[in-house]
Amino acid sequence: MNQLSHRLFLSFLILFGILIAVAVLARNVEYYFLPMEERPFHERYNDLKPSGIESHGYGIIGTAMVTIGVIMYSSRKRVRAFRQIGKIKYFLEFHIFLCLIGPVLVLYHTTFKFGGLVAVSFWSMSAVAFSGVLGRYLYQHIPKNIEGNELSAKELEEKGKMMLDSLHSTYALNEQAVKALRELGKPMAHIDEAGLFTLLWYLLISDLSQKRRIMLIKNTLNKYSVDKHSMKKVVAIVNDHIVFQQRIAVLEKVQEIFHYWHVIHLPFSIIMFVVLLVHVGVAITFGYTWIF
Repeated sequence: MNQLSHRLFLSFLILFGILIAVAVLARNVEYYFLPMEERPFHERYNDLKPSGIESHGYGIIGTAMVTIGVIMYSSRKRVRAFRQIGKIKYFLEFHIFLCLIGPVLVLYHTTFKFGGLVAVSFWSMSAVAFSGVLGRYLYQHIPKNIEGNELSAKELEEKGKMMLDSLHSTYALNEQAVKALRELGKPMAHIDEAGLFTLLWYLLISDLSQKRRIMLIKNTLNKYSVDKHSMKKVVAIVNDHIVFQQRIAVLEKVQEIFHYWHVIHLPFSIIMFVVLLVHVGVAITFGYTWIF
């Protein structure tokens, strides 16, 4: 999958997910905003109550999406026979899509009314979804090769050195120009000692300031009379090198936080599925079997 196809794939997932969430909300918004005591008198109460055919369907579809998303990604990641099937990041992105839309449908299944054991499952699911988004953001800041395997700090430094060498050999930039460009990507002081929120803030600002960074690179290159025909390629190389330098600086810290993220994400996932199985078992025992 090339870069354009990948972007189209992600755009489709995002738009499709938003469309599903908005369409169901728009269809039933009047019922969801009714006080609990007035809902039994609504004309669509039998369909929209949690055991009703429509809301029950949302719960089953949402649960199936989460289950498929977890099994699919975990299998691709942990089962050796599946490791050659596509890139892991594509499975991760589809896993995130299913595990974000699934809980939204489960929320519609509850009609925003939950307590007791169901509340434990729902909030566990919410914690899994939130931590999944956080984990995905951290994961994208761990540099990887074309196969999606993580790169070490040494490999990153070697790749960064190759970028700088190309500025000398291919584009004939002098030492002064290269030094000035390297200063643009100087990591924040003491970033290796930063806590979670400081690190996230640093990564977020770095991501959001890319356009400003590119403008600074162009302004610096203009001072050294870089050929206009080479400008675009040189800017891309310098920008990539700055990103590499920043990721080298935060690599160990991100990996450390990512380790603790697994400690949080996995238990909540297990709690979610255990409570979910109990909930489904009780529902089937009392005859709530949807259309089956």
